[in-house]
Amino acid sequence: MTALIEVKVTPQRGLGFDSIAERIYQYEEITSVYLMSGGFDFTVIIEGKSMKDVAQFVANKLSPLDSVLSTSTHFVLKKYKDYGTVLGAETRDERMLVTP
Repeated sequence: MTALIEVKVTPQRGLGFDSIAERIYQYEEITSVYLMSGGFDFTVIIEGKSMKDVAQFVANKLSPLDSVLSTSTHFVLKKYKDYGTVLGAETRDERMLVTP
């Protein structure tokens, strides 16, 4: 189960976002952390065995961090293209049909 989590934080004086990002990316469940522009500060990508595992990680580990103001979790329901690879696309057989 893959999830994208929007995280709003309070940057630490003199350290900015870097120290918070470092605390977040230390968790083994997290595959990526991106500093974002716009309505939230970080996009965190997490892999878990189930939606429940991801929810428990957010509730027990991510949300309680001192600088975290809020989170919003988005579960990936289906991947169509991942890192340049189209997934699940039917391949057409280009061979010529030969009949006796």
